[in-house]
Amino acid sequence: MTRCLLITLFLASNIAIAQEPSLFRAAIDNWGRHNYTVELRDGKLIYTDGLGWSDSRPITVTPSPERWRAFRRALDAIPVWSWHDEYFALITDGTSWSFSIRYPDHSLATHGGNCYPDARGGVGPAVRRTAAFQQFESAVEALLGGKTFRSEQDAAKQ
Repeated sequence: MTRCLLITLFLASNIAIAQEPSLFRAAIDNWGRHNYTVELRDGKLIYTDGLGWSDSRPITVTPSPERWRAFRRALDAIPVWSWHDEYFALITDGTSWSFSIRYPDHSLATHGGNCYPDARGGVGPAVRRTAAFQQFESAVEALLGGKTFRSEQDAAKQ
């Protein structure tokens, strides 16, 4: 009986991890260039891609359960759970970003400006997108079915 209960709890926790999070918000503001936002609402992602300070039309994306699982695996592999609350360089323009997510077993609220987390969650070099942040951008783009979600900062040097 105890063994069955443990197996049931294990399977239930894995199913919960595989599902969509209860909170998801991500944004990249490329200061006067493309700005991207993604927010989970009622099981759907609301995505916007604006140019400069102009308004853009939101697009609704409904990721499959497999895309959500792949996204969670990517977050665990980066690992975003070691990221700090904030990352900032002393530069007044450039790129700002934010990311908030909540699962039953992990949650994160982080943001930055002209600075990105490295593979261990530390501060990467100013204005250089780190490999960890590029992996995060790619994971969001895959979740969105290929729609762009990318910092333009230092993009030409990558």
